[in-house]
Amino acid sequence: MARTFRRRRGGRVAVRLSPEEVELLRMIARDVVTIICAPPEGEVGERLYPRAYLDPTEEQAEQDFRGLVHDDLVEQRRSALATVLDKLPPTDPTVEVGAGERADFDLDADEALQWLTALNDARLVIGTALGVTEDDNGEFPPDDPRFDLGTCYQWLSYLQFELVELLLDDLGEDGVDAT
Repeated sequence: MARTFRRRRGGRVAVRLSPEEVELLRMIARDVVTIICAPPEGEVGERLYPRAYLDPTEEQAEQDFRGLVHDDLVEQRRSALATVLDKLPPTDPTVEVGAGERADFDLDADEALQWLTALNDARLVIGTALGVTEDDNGEFPPDDPRFDLGTCYQWLSYLQFELVELLLDDLGEDGVDAT
């Protein structure tokens, strides 16, 4: 698989996606924004916004905590996904794309971190919906109804891993950004 993220001189991150990947990422980001802003009842909502106080007698403390942080967390996640949507180049689904054609664009350091947040949130939503655990990777047989979504989860995992690896390469041994 070709690398999606590369470091450019000057510290920018070059991104190379196929037009199909651009459209898939756009669709995922839009769907996840909807889920982030209005999380469903159940596992996905609980995973996105877990309780700070597990003790049921601490309901007032839980409500106070949510009142302090929930809106900021929603805004940070929404902003990260908006950055992804803003950076994705336009594509025209009515035009047939030739083999090897790519959408190329750059991210600055802040945008790269926003992308990392968005990829993580998308993986969290999809992985929870699929029931992915630490012991599996979202790989399902082709005849499993979860196959397509599992493949999407694996692709997002690959993108996240690649971006983390690139950003970690910038850190010196002391953990300080060398750029």
